[in-house]
Amino acid sequence: MKNKEKHFNNRDVQDVIEIIGGRWRGAILASLCDKEKRFNELKRDLGSITPRTLIKELKYLEMNQLISRKVEDTKALSVIYSLTKHGKSLEPLIGTIVSWGQLHRKVILG
Repeated sequence: MKNKEKHFNNRDVQDVIEIIGGRWRGAILASLCDKEKRFNELKRDLGSITPRTLIKELKYLEMNQLISRKVEDTKALSVIYSLTKHGKSLEPLIGTIVSWGQLHRKVILG
């Protein structure tokens, strides 16, 4: 019997890293895994992100159909962001990344 080798397509890995990588995109998606949020709730969750950067990253994620943007016409105009069906397919991956990050922190910090 031949050994079955796992073959990882580098292009697929690059695509995923490009879309959810970087300093903020993964954190934005992780924040939206909990529940839909308004802009200021996201900003609060992410801490030191600037409004300009958050807007840019939200537009990128929306363009890639991972999040949706809904404008509510209330007394004060309100925009709510949530994961799309396609974005929700990332929840298991984000959970795995969180678990690995916790393990890695323990390994590095002892």
